[in-house]
Amino acid sequence: MEARAETSDRIAGALVLTVLALASVAWWIGVPLLTLWGLGHATEDGTTHFAGGLIGVPLAMALTAPMLIWLNGLYLRVTGALARAAADEQESGWRRQLGGPLEPIMFASLMVALVALSIWFLFIAESAPTSIL
Repeated sequence: MEARAETSDRIAGALVLTVLALASVAWWIGVPLLTLWGLGHATEDGTTHFAGGLIGVPLAMALTAPMLIWLNGLYLRVTGALARAAADEQESGWRRQLGGPLEPIMFASLMVALVALSIWFLFIAESAPTSIL
């Protein structure tokens, strides 16, 4: 019975990790894109759109970041890392800071977003710079 619980915990952990990875890529690409798309429909002036983007994109990213932090905590709970850390703290009296997978996933998803932006800018955009290619 314990092996079945361990297997389901691993599956749940893998599922949460996958959702966290997808949400991280969406945080770097989707949130700014949706914010700028919404501003494009809300404004007609380019200057207003630009100023709104400078304020709106970081604000939207700050408002959606707690979801990523919650998913990181959920992963730590599902995999039992928090329970093991609490047991270690009880045993040794030393509190350990758990980071979880959020930081490396955010870095990797940033790299994916930068590569995607570069490919779009250099090859797909309507006004792609021809002098660079």
